[in-house]
Order: sequence, then structure tokens, then C-alpha cells
Amino acid sequence: MLHRTLPVAAASALALSGAASAGIISFNDASLFALFATENGKVVATEEFSSYSGFYSSPLTGNFASAPGFTWTATATGGLFADGGFMSTNEPTAVTFSFNQGVQGVGGRFFATDFAFAVQPTFLNITLSDGSGFIGSINSATAFTGFYSTGALITSITISVDSGEFPTADTLSIVVPAPGAVALLGAAGLVGRRRRR
Repeated sequence: MLHRTLPVAAASALALSGAASAGIISFNDASLFALFATENGKVVATEEFSSYSGFYSSPLTGNFASAPGFTWTATATGGLFADGGFMSTNEPTAVTFSFNQGVQGVGGRFFATDFAFAVQPTFLNITLSDGSGFIGSINSATAFTGFYSTGALITSITISVDSGEFPTADTLSIVVPAPGAVALLGAAGLVGRRRRR
């Protein structure tokens, strides 16, 4: 699978011209991620985990308030633990966020924390549902990592760290069709259904 990290100008040009071939485009800037989604007729919906606190058994399911019908499910051996808007594993093991519907893109502020939720420098390992991967050095809770698929929809993202720390997310964002586009698709389906009668 094709991986690229694009500077602002190149990403904007690609957004305007369309992708020539299917691939995964990676981003390290949340604003550019949102701009790219918008330029491609999509919207970004974000879960900030602010309504979660304490221990949760695995799996845990939540929804994206600004994207009705889209939910996430987090799974991790030993459960999950939330504190101060951070969603983390309860043990130093990988966490997988899966989506009830495929999404065009996924991103967030992903990093490692210790037992007390202090951010720890680490190599972050991210794997998407199609097997695409990313490994990067992360040492901040504000570091953004995002992916946009120009081909198949993304159904999950797995985050792990090699340092024995806890994979943590401060935000989880997905790229979905704009609400008007969803309504048009629904209307087209009704018209198509009506013609078959």
C-alpha cells in the first residue's frame, strides 16, 4: 500500500486534482487533515473522550456526536482506563478502535503514557485495517497522526508502543461523507427503489 506524508501545498493540489491511484495518505497536522477531508467533500467527526472516567472492561463502545450513525469500539487486553480526556489501555498492551461503518480517514492525538498518565517519549506503531502501518517517534500529547484512504474504507486502527508504556488517545477523529451527501445518497436509493416497482 502506498504511504505518503504530504506538505501543505502538495496535499492541497492532490485534494483538488483527485488521487491518481488508491493509497493511504498520512498527516501530522490536524488542520491539514480536516482541510483535505473538506476538499474531498467529507467532514471530520471527533471523539474527545471527555465524558469517560475510570476503568472500563473491553470492549467499550461510544459514538461520534457530530456523525450520527457512526460508532467506535475500543478493545484492549485487560480493559481500558480514562482520565482527564485521555483514553488508554489498563495494561501496557495494544488498543484497537474499530468502526461500525468504514470511514475514509482516521486520526487523532496518539501517544504513550505511564501509570500516572504522564506522557512518555516512545515509538508509536499504528496499523490500519488493510495492514498499512506507521511507526513514528512521539513525545507529546498534542502530536497528531492521521490517515486518509484514497481507496478502500478504513474499518479499524490499532495503536501500540514498544516501550512497555500505555498507548493513549486524547482525540479520535474520523472522515465521513458530509451530511448532505448522505441525504442525497438516501434519496437516490429511494428513487431507485421506486423505479423498480
